[in-house]
Amino acid sequence: MKRKFDIGVILPNTQLFGGVRRFFELGKLFIQDGHTMTIFSPDGKHPDWLNFQGSVKSLTDMHAHPVDALFITETQFLAPLLASAAPLKFFYHVGPRAHLKPVLRHKHITILSNSTNMYRYDRRRYGISTTLAPGGVHLAAQPKKISPPQQPFHIMCYGRLARKGKGTGLVVKAAEKLYRMGYDVKLLMFDRPLDEKGLRQIEQFKPNIPFEFILNHPVEENEQLFKRADVFVAVEKKGGWCNTAAEAMACGVPVVASETGTADFLEDGVTGLKVWRHPYFIRKAIQKLIGNIELQQQLAGNGYTKIQSLDWPHLANRILHILQEQWEKQHTKH
Repeated sequence: MKRKFDIGVILPNTQLFGGVRRFFELGKLFIQDGHTMTIFSPDGKHPDWLNFQGSVKSLTDMHAHPVDALFITETQFLAPLLASAAPLKFFYHVGPRAHLKPVLRHKHITILSNSTNMYRYDRRRYGISTTLAPGGVHLAAQPKKISPPQQPFHIMCYGRLARKGKGTGLVVKAAEKLYRMGYDVKLLMFDRPLDEKGLRQIEQFKPNIPFEFILNHPVEENEQLFKRADVFVAVEKKGGWCNTAAEAMACGVPVVASETGTADFLEDGVTGLKVWRHPYFIRKAIQKLIGNIELQQQLAGNGYTKIQSLDWPHLANRILHILQEQWEKQHTKH
């Protein structure tokens, strides 16, 4: 008989980061399936970017709210994970900045990887095979209808200027070059600034190309935002799962992206165009798409089909299956 689990996760904050959003999105689905979900963070602040029906508690309240399964994504929370009475303990590896060596000393902690990229990274770096739990994206009910005219041709990218590793500057340089070459292009960027520094960078951003910077767009309305793009470009330096590229693909938008975070869904020339992290290669890929409606439709259609097996419900079911297996294994022993 399938158990209804009390699930918890310790997160560094409740701001809009990919690894944080992952658990709020999963939590919504866990709750719909009859489980409970509690988010623990140092300040216990409820997110202002998502309507979440689960519990959000301070880390200091954790022992007052026991759970069956507890997750962490950062080694700074290894001590409270170990101190927890939760029978099932997990480290969900969502990015290479988290180093696994301290976790590997504790064999009772199950390590999950959020993508094939992270799985391969852990094999190379630590010589281990983690448990794959890839995916996480909202699938649009209907993909974007791709048709002419595309004037201007909208190039969209994530606008987190404060983090150079996101590759935003590379996309901007490629788009500026296209504009100088005479192409009718416009840059679309979006972000939810995390602090005053990030907001100032956006306010001071003045590229040499027509552009629009969308601030604080509701996450739950991202489909309308992504469908404004004629191409979505993502060239992150490090990462496990590229949320933005996956979300664009799930909206039926052609994707140009680097290998980082896209190994599960980007097949070069089939579901998108794979590029090196350099403005020249980004520009050449975008040029292939401008005016080529047939290629756009082909890549977008294949991508939309591919990403369907990697949406949030598939991932939630995968994790619940892992919990059930682990629970049965523990209780069979006893």
